[in-house]
Amino acid sequence: MAKFGINDILSSKGAATGTDRVSEYKEIWLSPYEVKLSESNFYSQEKIEELADSFLAVGQQQPTVLGRVNGEFIIVSGHRRNLANICNIERGYKKYEKVRYLYKDMTPAVLELSLLTGNIYNREQTAWERTQQAQKFKEALLRAKEEDGIKLKGNLRDMVAELMNESSSNIAKMDSINKNALPEIKEEIKKGNLGITAAYEAAKLPAGKQKEIAVRSAENGSVQVKDITGGSKDRKAESGSKAASENKMFDSNIGLPIPDEKKDRSVKEKLADTYTKLMEEWIEKIRAV
Repeated sequence: MAKFGINDILSSKGAATGTDRVSEYKEIWLSPYEVKLSESNFYSQEKIEELADSFLAVGQQQPTVLGRVNGEFIIVSGHRRNLANICNIERGYKKYEKVRYLYKDMTPAVLELSLLTGNIYNREQTAWERTQQAQKFKEALLRAKEEDGIKLKGNLRDMVAELMNESSSNIAKMDSINKNALPEIKEEIKKGNLGITAAYEAAKLPAGKQKEIAVRSAENGSVQVKDITGGSKDRKAESGSKAASENKMFDSNIGLPIPDEKKDRSVKEKLADTYTKLMEEWIEKIRAV
């Protein structure tokens, strides 16, 4: 059975009348201090100085993409790029006081979906980021349904799975973690000590047991699934399965491969921007019906 993309998830039957259609992307020059970081951005912001150095050496290859929501410019894709520009301003490079952006008007729900899709493929995500992303996608789709009149087709969990290029069973595990895991378990996921399967197994246990696992994880740096379940799951096999899932192609959506980790990060950012723009175009199409 062929996979479907976001254009199959969103049905034109529930589209808005078109009175609030977003415009095409426009170019604008702004101070990096004028644009707002998205409050929903939970992704790590690493190696800002290195990125700022690359801007000085070869220039900024991809502009930061903004959504204008109620008159405010909010970053959709390019949080690291914007921070790198601010870094260069603070180093004394005045040419970065005004930089080029691309923007279009968006509703809050479309901004949220755009942010999430723009960050799926531009970095290797941690278990914590994937778990948070699953919850945020669920909330954003429901918000789009309530606020923008968009009708969603099919099971919500399956929609999130397709958007994240995950299996529905993995999304179910993430849902369970978000609902049932104690803060101590979630903190261990955030620190990278627990993977999704281990955290899922821990989240099924009583509070006392979860706290014990969190303590062991903090002390040892990790806890194996078999130590939680009492079974004999092969951690190596689990790790291999996870790696295979994370390195899948997403040709079901736009037909482009995930860039190799060894390639320049700008390639990944360009790919993420492309995916974000395509998703917004799909949403605009259903609004126009």
